[in-house]
Formats: sequence, structure tokens, C-alpha cells
Amino acid sequence: MIERYEDIERLTLLALGKLIKDARGSVVTFTCKKLAKMAKISTKPVTLTLVRAVLEELRREGYITIYKVSSHGIKYMITRDSPLWRFYKVSQSIPTNVRQVVAKIKADISKVN
Repeated sequence: MIERYEDIERLTLLALGKLIKDARGSVVTFTCKKLAKMAKISTKPVTLTLVRAVLEELRREGYITIYKVSSHGIKYMITRDSPLWRFYKVSQSIPTNVRQVVAKIKADISKVN
């Protein structure tokens, strides 16, 4: 099954939203493979690289952090203090790409300030 980057990006964001919405504590940790399994996409290395690209884009914006780097890969973390956490907890619809997520979060932050 060949998947396009846009599809992988959308499914990764949906899985991330589900992970946050289902969270019972104040922190969630996850790997690329865990998100890929939740999104029901392939866990082949090439696909996981695309999932990681989505996560790295969110990390560069400061919405997620790296929890641990090991020989098994990178484990990411989102805390309840993150704007991404608040965005997914209150959002009814989830944008289909990272740029839309970032733009909506920045718009929400500017409304508050």
C-alpha cells in the first residue's frame, strides 16, 4: 500500500489528537511507531521517517519535546502546558496538515494576548 505524505501527515495528526484526547494524566509520551500503529499506517522505516518529519515540525515550533533518545528511536512528549494539548482537548475538528495546526494555535494564542 503506497501512501502519500499528505495522507500520512493527516493520519498522524489524527492519531496524535486521539492520544491527547484519551489522556488521563498530564503527560503523554509516544514514538513514531506507536503513532503509526494508532493511525493504522505501515510501520516500515520509510513511513516512520515521514511520521517523524511531522513530529519534528511540531517540535521545531515548540509544541512537543523530545523525552528520550535511545537505540530504539526517539520518544516524544507532550505536556498539558503545551498549546497543542489545549488545542486538541477543545478542538472539534482536526486540521489535515501541520501548517494548519500551527496557524490555528498561533491565532488562538494571539486572541488571548
